[in-house]
Amino acid sequence: MNNFSDTERKVLASGIELRYLPDEYLFRQGQKAEFVFYLQEGSLVLESPVGFVSIDRKGVFIGIEEAIEEKNHVYSAMTSSYSQFLVFERKYFQLLIDEFDLALPYFEFKKAELNELLKKVQQKYATI
Repeated sequence: MNNFSDTERKVLASGIELRYLPDEYLFRQGQKAEFVFYLQEGSLVLESPVGFVSIDRKGVFIGIEEAIEEKNHVYSAMTSSYSQFLVFERKYFQLLIDEFDLALPYFEFKKAELNELLKKVQQKYATI
């Protein structure tokens, strides 16, 4: 991740900071992915067809895969506490990928982090 620190700094400097109260939806399953969210503070719950996952780890991008692949959200995201995000409009997010050489590999790395969290939940529900 160290080789992405400069790219991360540049990308995060371009986000718009928004605060959410508990129990507010960022987006719902099936909704067009218009924004990408970067968790700075707080926590949220992702609801997928196979279950729920709580995320309280800072530095996680939410909605990144859908924005990169221009598809609808496959899960719903709702805050579970007072939360602060950096928000990126999908079109602007695509411009960041074009502008910074390491942006796409960085975002792919961050997407893999989120997918690992989701995979743990799927495995948990598969064993129940």
